[in-house]
Amino acid sequence: MAVKLPAKKYKKRNPTQLRLSFVGEGGTTQFIDIAMALSIMNQRAYSQGVYYYVNSVEMYNNENSYIDLHVLPDTWVTRAAWQRGKRLFDRMNNQALAAVGNRSIIPKYHDFKVYMSDRHRTTGTLTPRMFDINSLAGGYSPDEWKYSEFASADDDGDATQESDNFYVHMLGPKTPLGGTGDNWDSIGLIESWNFTRARPQAEEPNTTLTSTLASDPLSNVFDFSSEEQMNDILTGLADDNDQPPYDHDNAVGTSVISMSQVARLATTPSTGRVAKSSGFCVPFGLICVDPQSTNTDWRIVLNLAQGTYGGVYAENP
Repeated sequence: MAVKLPAKKYKKRNPTQLRLSFVGEGGTTQFIDIAMALSIMNQRAYSQGVYYYVNSVEMYNNENSYIDLHVLPDTWVTRAAWQRGKRLFDRMNNQALAAVGNRSIIPKYHDFKVYMSDRHRTTGTLTPRMFDINSLAGGYSPDEWKYSEFASADDDGDATQESDNFYVHMLGPKTPLGGTGDNWDSIGLIESWNFTRARPQAEEPNTTLTSTLASDPLSNVFDFSSEEQMNDILTGLADDNDQPPYDHDNAVGTSVISMSQVARLATTPSTGRVAKSSGFCVPFGLICVDPQSTNTDWRIVLNLAQGTYGGVYAENP
């Protein structure tokens, strides 16, 4: 008798590895790039330039420990800074292509890729793992996952007369090449956006009411109070709440201390050395894994939301 197979309408349309495992050790901060991990595990290219969604996250460890997970702040500033960086990157490449007059040389997997922070650039990115029975299998690595590099036409008059090349990261300040000088290893996109945007006035409306209200005749037409009530009210209106309810000089993200904590995972004997947390949004797929104690091997598992983008749920910024 023939074996009955599931009905066609229940066929899994787009088989995708949505469960991503990463392994680290000790208390060193590590970084995850979901787009890179998905590309490796599913043998197809995923773009970093979208917002990914994690349904849940798990941690496994054979001892007492806890790990914090952080992502980029999910704000319009983060989105605007990334979009500005991509526009400039595309413009740079398009100018070179215009000189050649042929767009056929664009690499098949060309994409705008950024680091989460400069520490991400120097530390590197965790690669996903698969497992054998009671043992850890080797990691999987991409043939190439090149983070975007700018070539600047800014003439700094150096002796080599070569263009200044630098990477970009989202959080924190720009990093000088070799620690000093006018050349850069990496540029902070949010910091750069913050320094080049138009800022609101420090006082809005800007009025001289405070200095003139006591002597202005029209302001005092209805001031019947000997206790200066009217003047106090006008002074409050002139002086209070006329500045932005935020730091208009520094947007969230200009400092590297601007990550958004989305989970703390703690392994204890009572939980079987397994910790779980609910899901979260991951702007551009970048996660900082920050162990808070020195320990042996730990394993982080991300369960991604299923969707229509190569089997994954993702949204454009």
